[in-house]
Amino acid sequence: MKKLKSFIALDLKSNTQNISIIKKLCCHVYGFKVGYRSFYNSHSNELISEIKKSKCKLFLDLKLHDIPNTVSSAIDSLSNINPDFLTLHISGGNEMMKAAVKSIKKNKLKTKILGVTLLTSLDGKDSEKIYKERNTSKLVKKFTEIANNVNIHGLICSGDDLRVLKKFNKLIKITPGVKMFSRNDDQKRVTFAHNALQDGASFVVIGRELIESKKPLDLLKKYGEQHKNKNLWTK
Repeated sequence: MKKLKSFIALDLKSNTQNISIIKKLCCHVYGFKVGYRSFYNSHSNELISEIKKSKCKLFLDLKLHDIPNTVSSAIDSLSNINPDFLTLHISGGNEMMKAAVKSIKKNKLKTKILGVTLLTSLDGKDSEKIYKERNTSKLVKKFTEIANNVNIHGLICSGDDLRVLKKFNKLIKITPGVKMFSRNDDQKRVTFAHNALQDGASFVVIGRELIESKKPLDLLKKYGEQHKNKNLWTK
C-alpha cells in the first residue's frame, strides 16, 4: 500500500491518545515523530513499542546539542531503541556531529542522523539577532555545507529552503511545520505538504492540524483524494 511521505508528530497530552493516532494512521503514513513531550513521558516505552509494532519508521526528534562526548553518550543510551531517524543541531559543530556518526557506527545502529538547520519558528529578524545573518536561505545553505562535510545523513529544513538546497541531492530532506489545508499556526516559515514534496523534500512532518482533528483518518483521506495524482506517495 502506498503511504504519504510523511511523519506524524505525536504531540498529544497522553500516550493513550498518541497510540490511538498510530493505530488509525499507520497504514497510510511513512512514520511517526516522537519529540520532547512524548519521549519524556513516563510511558514512552509503550509508545515506542507501538510504533515499532506498526512497522512504521520511528523518528526521534531530540535535537541533540551539546559537547561531543555528551552527544555520543546520549546516542549510546538510545541503542536499545535504535530509532530510524534522530535529530541534532548543526550549530553544535563539526566535532559534535562527527561524534554522533561515530557512536551510530560503534553501536551498529540503523539510525540516520538529521541535522537541524534553522527552526521554522525563526524568521530573518530572529536569525539576524542570533547569527548576524538576515537571509535565512543563505544561513541554511551554510549550515547544510557544514553538515554535508561530516557525512550525516540528512537535514531538517523549511519548505522555503528546499530549492536553495537542490544541489545537495544525496541528503535526506525532511520539512517540518507543513500544512495540509490550514496555514494558521505559530510557525513563521511554513508551506503546504504537497508543495514541500514537489520542491524536493524527501518527507514532511504533519502535526497539530491532523492529530488534533476529531477524525484524523478522514482528514488524511480527504487530503489524499485532493492530491492522489501528485508525487507524494511511497512506492
